[in-house]
Amino acid sequence: MNTQIDPRLNKITSCEVCGNEDLTIELDLGHHPLNDDLVKFGDDRKNNEYPIVIGFCKVCATAHQIYQVPKTELFHKDYSYRARMTGSVLRGMSDLVDSIEERFGSLKDKKVLDVGCNDGSLLNFFQEKGAKTFGVEPTGAAMDSKHETINSFFDEDSSNEVKKKFGSPDFITFTNVFAHIEDLNGLLDNLKNLITENTVLVIENHYLGACLETGQFDTFYHEHPRTYSKKSFEFIAEKLGLRLTDVQFVSRYGGNIRAYMSHSDDSCPVEVDETNFLDLFKEMNNDLNTWREEARSNILSIVSKTGKIKAKAFPGRATILIKLLGLDETHISAVYEITGSIKVDHYVPGTRIPILPEATLYSETDQDELILNLAWHLPEEVRANLKKNGYKGEVIDIKKANFKG
Repeated sequence: MNTQIDPRLNKITSCEVCGNEDLTIELDLGHHPLNDDLVKFGDDRKNNEYPIVIGFCKVCATAHQIYQVPKTELFHKDYSYRARMTGSVLRGMSDLVDSIEERFGSLKDKKVLDVGCNDGSLLNFFQEKGAKTFGVEPTGAAMDSKHETINSFFDEDSSNEVKKKFGSPDFITFTNVFAHIEDLNGLLDNLKNLITENTVLVIENHYLGACLETGQFDTFYHEHPRTYSKKSFEFIAEKLGLRLTDVQFVSRYGGNIRAYMSHSDDSCPVEVDETNFLDLFKEMNNDLNTWREEARSNILSIVSKTGKIKAKAFPGRATILIKLLGLDETHISAVYEITGSIKVDHYVPGTRIPILPEATLYSETDQDELILNLAWHLPEEVRANLKKNGYKGEVIDIKKANFKG
C-alpha cells in the first residue's frame, strides 16, 4: 500500500475555473483507496491510497481536488457504477428530461449527446421523448447502453467523431460527470467544437453549497477533481462564450445544481448567497472530527457486545467513511449489495470486507439484527428495500452512527 504522494498525480496550484493562484486548503481527509478499485475475492492485491486534499477558490467559489489521480486509473473498463441500479438516480434523470422538455418544447427528433453516459440510463428517457440519442463513455458501462456510444474519454478525437457521425447536438448533457473530467480547459475546448448557436448545454453536479451545508465530506472523493457553485458556472459559461440562463437546485445526491447554458440573451433569474462557504468548511471540519470520534466509539461498543455488524449498500463514497472510522473485516461481517450489482464478489476497497448479494442477507434466518446503512444519503431507499424483503432489524445510517451499544 502506497501512502506517499504519487508522482503521477497532477498537483493543482491554481483555480482551473478562473485562474486564481490563491487556493486555500480547507479540508484534508488523508490518504484513501479509490472508491471503485474493487479487489476480487481470492486476489491478494492491496489497494494503493492517494490523498484527498481540498483547495478552495474564493474568486469563483470552486472546490478543487489538489492531487488529481490519472483518469485512466479512475475510469477503467471494469468501472462498476451503473446508473440503472439506483432508483433515486433514475427518478432524477427523468426529472431532468422533463425539465428540459418544459423549457424548450418537444424533444422529438432533437439530437442529444450525453457525455459520460454510463449505461445509457439518461438517454433512455430522452429516447422515450422521441429524441435522437448518442453518448460518449470511457468505461465498460458503454457496453450496457443500447444507444450509439463512442467508448472513449471525451477528448478532441471523440469530440470530432461525434461531430462527424452525428453532427452538432441540440442538447449536450452532463449528469454528475462534469466534475469527473480532469482537464477543464481541454473539456471546454472540446465542447466548443460541438456547440452551435442553437445548442443548449445542461450540466448537473453536486452543489458545493449543499455538500457543505449537509456535511457531505464524503463527496470529495478522487473521482471529483472539482465541486462547483453557481458562481463557478457563471465563469464556465463565459469561457464557452455562453450565458448561464438558469439554475435549479435538486435533491439528487443530497443536493445537486442543474445549470443551463446557451447563446440565449436570457439572464439567470436565480440569486443565491455563496459568501459563507469558508465558514461552512470550518463547520464541516468540526462536525467531521466529532462524528469520527463518536461513531467509531459507538460502533466498537456494539461489536464488543454483539460481534461483527452487517452492512447494507455500497456506494463508492462509503470507502471514505470506512477508512476514516478505521473499520475493516473485524468490525463488519459483510456488505450486502442490491440485486444485479457488479460490485458483488469483491472486497470493500482498503479492507477484506466482502460485498455479497442481498439475497444472501434475506435468506438468513436471523433478520432482526442491527444493520449499518452505508448509503446514508439514501436512507428512505435503503429502508424501503430492507422492509420489502422482510428485514426487521434496526437500521443505522453510518454518517450519523450515534446509536449506543
